[in-house]
Amino acid sequence: MKIKSNENTQPAGVGLVQKTLQILDLFQLVTPNWSQSEITQSTGMPKSTVNRLVKFLSDRGYLILLEGRNLYSLGPASIDLGRRASALFDFRGICQPMLEKLSRETGETVLLTSLVGSGNAVRCSDQIESTHEGLRVFEQLGSVFPLHAGAAPKAVLAFLPVEDRERYLSRPMAPVTKNTIIDAAVLNRELETTRKRGYAISKEETYEGVAGIGAPFFWTDGRPAGSLAIALPLYRASSQTIKRFGNLLINACGEVNSILSLQNVPLKVAS
Repeated sequence: MKIKSNENTQPAGVGLVQKTLQILDLFQLVTPNWSQSEITQSTGMPKSTVNRLVKFLSDRGYLILLEGRNLYSLGPASIDLGRRASALFDFRGICQPMLEKLSRETGETVLLTSLVGSGNAVRCSDQIESTHEGLRVFEQLGSVFPLHAGAAPKAVLAFLPVEDRERYLSRPMAPVTKNTIIDAAVLNRELETTRKRGYAISKEETYEGVAGIGAPFFWTDGRPAGSLAIALPLYRASSQTIKRFGNLLINACGEVNSILSLQNVPLKVAS
């Protein structure tokens, strides 16, 4: 006897998992704190179900009750899960077609960076070296740069949420070369220009004789996850070339964002 399968039948417990994820999905940048009554109203779940699931998530550190307030926010377990997901996310696979296209279009070294777990630096995750004869620029895979030094890092720093950006700029910043901008006021003005333009520019900030152009791509919540960048010898970095490369990078990062949006990623640029 053959048994007809019912594809709409869910395994036991799936409904509970869906409800749990539905609660966690409420916590966004624009709505970071929720009371149990607000969760009940927004989800349409019974109060008893919300109470049970909130207690479950709180006991495991995924939610925390704010002191002195009847409001919950994401807890350390949620933050740790996000950081681990970020570290394991296959940006190299996603960005490879865009890197190859940029390499063909520019002939210069193209780079992929990702924001490291601490949020204060970026790591070089991938690159395609220049096809130019003679002097070429390349980077060591795995190299880490602070967010204030170079085009690829500054593209990320410029688009961080205001509070995170101000927190970074309030700390002492060490120079990588004599041309690294470490004055917070000067750097902040440059970051404002970067946001308006859509890409960052650097000249000899990490290596002498090297110029860079970088543009960011974004995580699910609109935070920058990393950047695509082009590095080239300074003597080839005319203003026209920089502008052309900057526009190419904006388009390439737009393609990355489009791929992420297909994975239910609501994209928005942090102010």
